[in-house]
Amino acid sequence: MEAEPSDRTIVLHLLRGAVPERANEISGLWSQYGHGVEIGPSTKGVTMNADDKRIRFDTKTIDFFWLLGFSAWRAIEVYSPALLMATWTGIPLDQALKIDAERGQYEFDYKQRISAAQSLFAAEQTAQISWPADIPEPTADRDSLGDIQHETMFDLVSFALAFALLHEFRHVMYCADKNAPSTLPEEEIGCDNWAREFMTSGLAAYAKEHGHCYAQVQQKRAMGIALAAVIIHAMTPTHTHWGNRQYPPIAERLTAMIGGYNLPPGSSFWPFTACLLIALMRQENRPLDIVAYSSHSMVEALLDRLR
Repeated sequence: MEAEPSDRTIVLHLLRGAVPERANEISGLWSQYGHGVEIGPSTKGVTMNADDKRIRFDTKTIDFFWLLGFSAWRAIEVYSPALLMATWTGIPLDQALKIDAERGQYEFDYKQRISAAQSLFAAEQTAQISWPADIPEPTADRDSLGDIQHETMFDLVSFALAFALLHEFRHVMYCADKNAPSTLPEEEIGCDNWAREFMTSGLAAYAKEHGHCYAQVQQKRAMGIALAAVIIHAMTPTHTHWGNRQYPPIAERLTAMIGGYNLPPGSSFWPFTACLLIALMRQENRPLDIVAYSSHSMVEALLDRLR
């Protein structure tokens, strides 16, 4: 009888699948550091952390990535009409949102889905919440979803989760090598930057070798990391959003993950990410009197406004 793969091997396979062009490198690092992967009991909040000996998370945290990721995808249908109106006409975004008469019901439905994710955060077990009927339950079988949008979200959630696990693995490396930055906030940003670089460098050669369009491969990775940024924002306690001795300001982390991509102006990354950020700022009742003439400029303005 064939033995079931260990949790450590399952996580390694996830990372190799998410970043196939660096599969051999991540396998080598996995062997070099010899850390464990520990799946702890589910509890309130989320569990995802690391030290020099192990990465630790629970299954409810994986469910949270899935539920919030699939929920956040709907931000596109809620906010893209106002985004398009604002960037085409040059009117402030908050005015465009008021003009969009159909937004109300879409936004209400969106907030209901986000509320379900927030209730999962507060619960001890996934079974304690009412799972939204229009969001599939977590599965490792992409093909079983049978819906193009759900399959796309499966990919983006996988990238988001891979980013978070690579972030934790960088903590393992810092601890084992005893070369972490002098402060914990600097270490957090260092882990974000390393995970982003690991997932986005070397894409050109990979795309050429496999006959893919480089811009499309880069776009999808960047969208997954943008989704990770929004999920990490939701996982971060509100009282630490402005930074403390452990964490940098959340806006600094979002910028490290989302800002500075050299993607074409017509890339879907820009409206997707703009809608994610608009949703985030609407949840926090932030002012949106922003004038921008492209989705790219809107993303930059929203990130600046978050600071």
